[in-house]
Amino acid sequence: MKNWKPSASQRREFANNMQDPEYREAYETRKTANVEKRRQSSKYDYASAGGQYMPTEIQYNAAMELMASGTMQQQDAARMVIYGFTCSEKVDHDHIHIINEYIRSK
Repeated sequence: MKNWKPSASQRREFANNMQDPEYREAYETRKTANVEKRRQSSKYDYASAGGQYMPTEIQYNAAMELMASGTMQQQDAARMVIYGFTCSEKVDHDHIHIINEYIRSK
């Protein structure tokens, strides 16, 4: 079964409606309420999501590359991944995520 997609005229109408601040606010409120409703019935544990992971050698190599040319945030993440890999310690998933994004961008 195919997913529904709006037509060009429906997209234009939505874009025009979003120019109205009241419509935009009502839309964002409905959207937030739907997300909260789905989260309440979800079995996914948002509080414990993420966690600590052991960096891989590929992530270590990418972190070494980032140390020379990355932004400050990327360099901080690279330091943590290098530390985790060399000391065989787990690193917060946020740092690993930054390194993985760098790997995907290459």
